[in-house]
Amino acid sequence: MDRIFLINVLFLFSFKIFAQENVVREVKNPPVVFEILPGTSGYAAQMTVNKTFRDFPKFGFFSVTNFSSKWRETYSRDMMNQIHLTYQFAKGLKILAGTHYTPNSGLRPNTAVSYTYSSRTLMFSLMPRIDLSKNSNWEGFAMLEYKPQLNQHWNIYTRVQGLYCATVKNGDHARSYLMLRAGLSYKDFRFGLGVNWDAYGPEKTSKENYGIFIASNVFN
Repeated sequence: MDRIFLINVLFLFSFKIFAQENVVREVKNPPVVFEILPGTSGYAAQMTVNKTFRDFPKFGFFSVTNFSSKWRETYSRDMMNQIHLTYQFAKGLKILAGTHYTPNSGLRPNTAVSYTYSSRTLMFSLMPRIDLSKNSNWEGFAMLEYKPQLNQHWNIYTRVQGLYCATVKNGDHARSYLMLRAGLSYKDFRFGLGVNWDAYGPEKTSKENYGIFIASNVFN
């Protein structure tokens, strides 16, 4: 587990340096966003990719990967990956179709709708999702970032991110979380205090992780 954490830290900074040296700064496509959170009970990481196709700008690709593990845990089942093709049908509104994977539910086809509002100091995202399979789940996701500017390079950075997932058949709780971040951003880097609260299954078995987060935008 310690090796995985060190590898991710090295990857975060080396990838960022490489990208700065080889990519022109004027990029319209959103960056790849990578974040790590080493904390009191374990280690968490999240990577988000949200791109459009150059020749067909209304179409795009969206992927999110989350991973969490306790310290010294040899095998963690707490991970999620979703991959979607997207179509923007109005400003800020997209329809998504693709796959969703967790070790517990397996690989499932799914569809979603997303709404995003973004300005210099505020970003809001909302995405309801549903599996297109037997024993499917529905899910609601929301995220709010507030980042007021301090000067040319520094901003205050805060984020609230939440998810609630339940079974379609009887509404039983399947998975939920709340992530809070508070710190500073310098150019494309962000760092500060973070906390993850997670709950699992119908019994809502809980897990908390308090720590330091480091995140970066990687343009490519």
